Amino acid sequence: MNPLILLLGFLAAGMGAGGGSGGEGGTARPSTDDVTPPGTGGDADDGPTVVTDDTPDPVVVDPDPDAPDQPGTTETGGGTDPVITSDSILEVMAGRVTTIAPEGDDVVSVKIISGVDEGHVTVNPDNTMALVMTLSDFTGAQAFTYEVARADGSIETHEVNLNVVEGVQAAGWGTGESHYMLAVDENDKVIVETGDNHTKVYVSGSESALSLSDIAAMEGLAIEDITGAWLAEQGSYGQSEDLALDAEAGRLMWEAVTPRWSTTSNHLLFERGYEYGDMGRMVLRSADGESELQPVLIGAYGEGDKPIIDSKILVHQEPTTNIVFQDVHITGGARLIMPEDWIFDNVTFTEAGVGISDGLGVTFHNSSIFDIARDDPAFGDDWHAHTDRLTGLYAQKSEGILIEGVFVDHIGWTEGYAEGDVQPPSMFSHNIYINAENWDLTVRDTITMQASSFGIVARSGGFFEDILFLDNNAAMDTYGGDYEGSGAIGNYTLISGTVVTSAGHRFADQIGAVSAGIWDSGNLSTWVDNIIAHLADPNNQDEIDAKVVPHAPIRQDDPYYDDTILYRWNSEEYYFHPDQNVDDLDTDVLDQTTIQLFTAALLGDDNATIGDLADYLRAQYGSDAEKIVDADLIIEFFREGFGLEVDLRGEAETLQFVPNDIGDGVRWDNRLNWDTQDLPGTQDGDSVDLNGNEVVYGGTTTLSGLDMGDGGALRVPHGKLTVESAIEAGPSGAQISIDGAGQLWAEGYAGEGALDLDVDGGRFANTGEMTNTDLTVTDGQALLAVDDAEFELSAGRTLAIIDAASKVGFDGEDGGIALLDLEEGSTVQFSGTELETIEEFRSGALGDETNVQSGINLGDATLEIDLNNLSTDLGTTLTLMDADELIGIFDEATSSIGGLGDRDATIVIDYEEDVVRLELSPGSGAVSFQTVGEETTFDDGEEALWAALTAEQGIASEELPDPSLEDELIDAA
Repeated sequence: MNPLILLLGFLAAGMGAGGGSGGEGGTARPSTDDVTPPGTGGDADDGPTVVTDDTPDPVVVDPDPDAPDQPGTTETGGGTDPVITSDSILEVMAGRVTTIAPEGDDVVSVKIISGVDEGHVTVNPDNTMALVMTLSDFTGAQAFTYEVARADGSIETHEVNLNVVEGVQAAGWGTGESHYMLAVDENDKVIVETGDNHTKVYVSGSESALSLSDIAAMEGLAIEDITGAWLAEQGSYGQSEDLALDAEAGRLMWEAVTPRWSTTSNHLLFERGYEYGDMGRMVLRSADGESELQPVLIGAYGEGDKPIIDSKILVHQEPTTNIVFQDVHITGGARLIMPEDWIFDNVTFTEAGVGISDGLGVTFHNSSIFDIARDDPAFGDDWHAHTDRLTGLYAQKSEGILIEGVFVDHIGWTEGYAEGDVQPPSMFSHNIYINAENWDLTVRDTITMQASSFGIVARSGGFFEDILFLDNNAAMDTYGGDYEGSGAIGNYTLISGTVVTSAGHRFADQIGAVSAGIWDSGNLSTWVDNIIAHLADPNNQDEIDAKVVPHAPIRQDDPYYDDTILYRWNSEEYYFHPDQNVDDLDTDVLDQTTIQLFTAALLGDDNATIGDLADYLRAQYGSDAEKIVDADLIIEFFREGFGLEVDLRGEAETLQFVPNDIGDGVRWDNRLNWDTQDLPGTQDGDSVDLNGNEVVYGGTTTLSGLDMGDGGALRVPHGKLTVESAIEAGPSGAQISIDGAGQLWAEGYAGEGALDLDVDGGRFANTGEMTNTDLTVTDGQALLAVDDAEFELSAGRTLAIIDAASKVGFDGEDGGIALLDLEEGSTVQFSGTELETIEEFRSGALGDETNVQSGINLGDATLEIDLNNLSTDLGTTLTLMDADELIGIFDEATSSIGGLGDRDATIVIDYEEDVVRLELSPGSGAVSFQTVGEETTFDDGEEALWAALTAEQGIASEELPDPSLEDELIDAA
């Protein structure tokens, strides 16, 4: 299909072509050195130096004239599977994936008999084996055993002896595990929940906004009496749109309700359509969000353009955590030192950029940074390339930077610089600059264009997917962390689905490269499905004649895999870079696949320029409108023209996870690891089979089914995974860990083996029937049963609640019946400095109030309590369980309480109040059990709950009107 027809079809449909948007790196936490402020960039010496004189032709000085202009081969590395024999010792590299093939071509099936002690080994669908060392830093000797069935019916057992050697990139692969990302809605907007400590502050620029003097007059008070604390105490002013405050009053109230060292989920909301002066720091020192799922929000309300806030976001001195900026336009820039778990969602930065130091989990989602230049030189009257350098986004000594769906344009220079006294471009100003000492960097679905020098400098290495580099003096530069002798301290680099087109070719003093492509100095990098094409518009001879300096489109140091398409990045007057991987393509179609023709079709103007496209994108990204034209759409246009796959799956499938040795082998959000080469959830009804692999989740995904395979492991550190059926697993069971901002919602578990579920942050929510599960809760939320769900703690299984930092119990919004059923032989453990109560609680995910009927059956289970670390000032009565209805009793013979010392303990099972209490008193360590009331009683209106709770217990109640009603209620439940 002609690429222009494809483009017009996409535009007519009103949507982009879809892309991978989702969602272990590092070292110990970086030091807290000061951040280079936005506007200083870095001190890189990037690329060849170009010096202009009075003649029209530039003189080019190449710092490495002996370096090849392009790689010597295409498709290097990858795809060569080690073949093993029974007596072989296989050398593999730590931190990477190795694909291993059994000997012979008559293999019918392969089965792992005993796996490795470190790392993970599984069988791929093609009967090769994937040894995944990505999540391990082990080196040394280990072994695994596998069984192979052959076509003649014979079965062989082989032991594979491994020698695991050091990797060549110290930080290995970035897995995305340190990213901070919340769930998004159907419009790809970040969902921000509210917690228990929540106040909204509405600020307006309209004439009707209430000022301090307005409120003083209304209340009959002196203006000095109207303080931020007074406003907060009233509970009315500023807490609704109708009573919105002006900027000054709003700032005072915000600082009162969200002061230094506070922990809240407060929202500061600016009315759209207005510009606001300096609002102060807005995020005061260590004014933290209530949790990763319930952060502080600074956002917008009403109709119109994004509110423009003329403030500088400034944080430093100590970590400030769990902050979201959404739907606002910032003109003062941001200088963030020690930010942890921050998101900028649909935020526009102009006039000043963003600088980050010592950050952990900072995300830019569907945001934009553009038109940042100096009005005057920083020192004196003359422009200086280094001292006047600027950067749109700069990061140093940080872990978990995530940049997705972002538009960055025109940083560090001003149009007309050749004729006027405005800032010229230089080799020191970049659109995005990521220092060498950064870890776990992800950039995807992003447009970076019209850069003064590089569109992206990523000295650290990282994960780069679906990026459009347009009209930059240089596209991208990666070093694997090796800068100024530091060595390869960074991550491996993956560059996938990226397009580089149209060289900026802008000249000035100390300009550096003017037409460079992607230069990669990392070790064993992967380049897959990338296009570098059209240094100049092939249909515009004037532009061809003007762009005479073709710097190297590709530079690499020993890539592991490369199939890059290179086309027309050359100049007859100076250097010529041969085309590659285009032999079977129609050059007439390639010459029609240009950004110029894309722009003309988009804007309906044959004379439209790249600058016109930039104006269109600025307006689009600077508003709340749907992003019709994004990186994915433009990249799909080029993929179609250059013969790469563009067809999307049209039907739901069961996607299989297959660790790919040209990549990380563990990331859910890396399409290379899926047999369909796209991500789960692309089609409604998709299911997933993890095939027993260990996987790091990222994204917002709804599945009809999830099979962990045999012994599979899933980490959920951020995002939201929803499974609309019971999770499955093989005889060896599975492991799932949830942390940070991660959420797993599942309709129970029904695997053959036991599920080991660990919640150390985020949220687990059971919406079905959970069985055969060991659950450990250290932090975050564990919703044992949501609405009409049941958590059955099977015999031999343990529910361990380690500390009261967590919340454990029930929530609902429809008044459903939620049950915790402890079977005989199961164990409930409580420990920590405080003991958490299993009870109903408002999670924040299901509305402002919890609406559920909760029941607990103690089922003669074992109760274990560890008081060794209990705080001494908590009193003598602690509630362990609290429900609407409670039945059963604990097994006194197997239950125990440790750490009593000189205290006695009584476990009180109170059927009247439906609670289980621990009562402490002076003594000698004795433990006793006591019941209060009758087990067979229940409250009016809870007949259905009682029937569901006692359905299989054989407990009768005189309060049930007649047996037929009981049967009816049981059936209904």
